Amino acid sequence: MTWLRHTTVSAGFVVPTKRWGLPLLAAAMMAALAGCGGGGSTFNVQNPPPPPASTVAIAFQAAPPTSIAINTTATLTATVTNDPSNAGVDWSLSCKNTANCGALNAQHTASGGSVTFTPPASFAGNSDAINIVAYATADHTQNIVAPLIVSAFGSSLRGTYVLQAQGVDVSLQPYQFAGVIVLDGNGGVTSGEQTINFFDQNIGYQTSKIDSVTGGSYFLGADGRGTITINTSDPDVGQNGVETFSFVSLSPAQALIAETDFNESATGTMDLQTSKLAPAGGYAFVVSGTDLATASPVAFGGIFNIDSPNAISGAGSVADQNLAGTLTLKQTLSGTLSTPDSFGAVTLMLTIPGFPTATTFQFTGYVVDPTRIKLIESDNSTGSGSGSTGGVAIGQGSATGTFADTGSLSGPYVFAVVGTDLAGVTPSTFTSVGLFTADGAGNLANGFTDTFLQQNGAQGNPGSQISAAFSGTYAVDPTRTGRVRPVFAHFSPFPKPGFSPKFIFYLTGNGNPALVLDGSDTTSAINYPSVGTGIAYPQSAAPFTFGGDYGFSFTQQNGTENDGTGVITPNSSANTLSGTVDANSAFNPTSNNPATGTFGTPDSKGRFSGTLASSIFDFSPFAMEYYAIDSNRGFFVETDLVNPTAPSGVVTFGYYAARIPVCPGCP
Repeated sequence: MTWLRHTTVSAGFVVPTKRWGLPLLAAAMMAALAGCGGGGSTFNVQNPPPPPASTVAIAFQAAPPTSIAINTTATLTATVTNDPSNAGVDWSLSCKNTANCGALNAQHTASGGSVTFTPPASFAGNSDAINIVAYATADHTQNIVAPLIVSAFGSSLRGTYVLQAQGVDVSLQPYQFAGVIVLDGNGGVTSGEQTINFFDQNIGYQTSKIDSVTGGSYFLGADGRGTITINTSDPDVGQNGVETFSFVSLSPAQALIAETDFNESATGTMDLQTSKLAPAGGYAFVVSGTDLATASPVAFGGIFNIDSPNAISGAGSVADQNLAGTLTLKQTLSGTLSTPDSFGAVTLMLTIPGFPTATTFQFTGYVVDPTRIKLIESDNSTGSGSGSTGGVAIGQGSATGTFADTGSLSGPYVFAVVGTDLAGVTPSTFTSVGLFTADGAGNLANGFTDTFLQQNGAQGNPGSQISAAFSGTYAVDPTRTGRVRPVFAHFSPFPKPGFSPKFIFYLTGNGNPALVLDGSDTTSAINYPSVGTGIAYPQSAAPFTFGGDYGFSFTQQNGTENDGTGVITPNSSANTLSGTVDANSAFNPTSNNPATGTFGTPDSKGRFSGTLASSIFDFSPFAMEYYAIDSNRGFFVETDLVNPTAPSGVVTFGYYAARIPVCPGCP
């Protein structure tokens, strides 16, 4: 091959250049033709040698951890060697749930630079396997993997727990749930049984379902919030047989729960079972739900006295009923109960001849301990039962039959009642929270109540409110059962039209709370008719404080139901609240919602004002009043239903309680 030298003159410079001749093109054509022919000259074609093997290497600078708690982080450092480009390190995460592997604070670092891994906020079960992968940027075939197990705090909950919740199903019919689950301390639900009442759209009526729990999982995070999934083989339950609950742990023995399925919404409690022994003695009880004969809201309560094994003879037993505002009072009650099964469940058959539409009721009772039974009506598996109701029974123990006179009720009490405003049939549209002091001689003093009926129009508004002080009297039944009739009177400011609630209290003694049946406003005008049940706690002595870490649950009603649980922490220096809420708003489960609020100073009665705000509340921020039972727990109720300047149209009831952190240093 030849080339010719020539020069080019450019701007005064002489520049030598090369010009390749035509033989280069000819050689290329000949080589191409040689590859096609069978004869002629042979050309030896030499392939270029392979590139030298990469000598880039990567290694962790220090051995990474193999496990961490969910509330901590891990820092890793990788070093690349034999990389003349000094390209550094690329980082990535992999796990079973690719959308929930946690986070790295950087996807690229220099060689020797560190990266911080933050675990996912939650996951199914008690642990999650995460792979942290470091790549040499110059050569991704050179990489190293750090397998990491992230653990939650499921070991804080171990044993057999009794759950109960009440709310609505997706058709806005009353819904009740009760059951037992066994938690293994490592994020697994191993067994259990449950009963639910709901409107079964496949068969078209309210029905009871009794199912075995086949498995499930639970997660408990560092801030005490968690989730539970319960598996059954019944496709009509939850989502194709799987029910989901949010919860906040108050202690290893108790949690507040909210069902957060797309088909059910409810709030309730989860309690460690400490006894499966057969109940004995007197029990106060209240239940509420639906009377099937009239499709009406109903609540009833009373005392059943188990005065011999497996039998309720009727001695020392009594029952009252509120059927859509019609009261049937002081009826005889008798019945039987089965021996507890392996989960502590008993079947109670209660016979109450004086009730108007049904006289026999079957309940499944899940025993928590010698003083508490969670009740759910279970006689409607075929559509021919008495009703769909749920509630609770509290044992009177050694106090059974001793409630002889007005001295049986003495001291300050805080009460809360939730039910149905009978201007409609929607559950949780009636809320009433209050306090009073009983003098032991039949007189009530220092009373105050915040009572709301969402749909009632007696006051000329869409909704009615009674926020007033009161006094009154009370009488204890001479039958010694613990049945008490208080009369709330002398309201100030006086509601217009007047308010005459007819609550019935069922005492339990031994420092335990009383149970409450709402007997409705039964004045001749029946201004504020309602149906509901509740509880009344003996109140501790003042002063009251509000500080520390609390868990809470709530139910809101605004045409549909919003149920949830959360954690909240008061800042006593600024009188502000901060926390996180998990909720089921209009059957749309949502989690990790920030919550804020304000609060005032508790007065001598334990009552104080506040606000609560979050994007998931039906009206935010909403005004509320707290009623302290003691410095560790209390009720709250929304108070802006008919606010003249900004009526919310919403009623809310909640319960708060101090919680024990799940680990040292946990929030």
